[in-house]
Amino acid sequence: MDLVDEHDESKREVNLWAIAGGALAGAIAGYVLMTPRGRRALEKTIVTLDDFAASWGRFSQAVGRAHSAAFEGWTAVADVINSKSMRSR
Repeated sequence: MDLVDEHDESKREVNLWAIAGGALAGAIAGYVLMTPRGRRALEKTIVTLDDFAASWGRFSQAVGRAHSAAFEGWTAVADVINSKSMRSR
């Protein structure tokens, strides 16, 4: 029974440290973002993430078009191969 109690106690201690660490990180982030420099950094980060998202969207579309073109090309090659093999029979 003592072993179970010790295990529960250590789990509680870990949870409390995690909560305290999260609260401290939140407080620091809140303090930094309330300063003018922190707000500018946040706005800059948001713009950068928006640019990244737009670029990723364009890249994704380009990959989709390349996939389509490759599929069509492969289908055409397969059709030519199949039609030649049918003629030789």
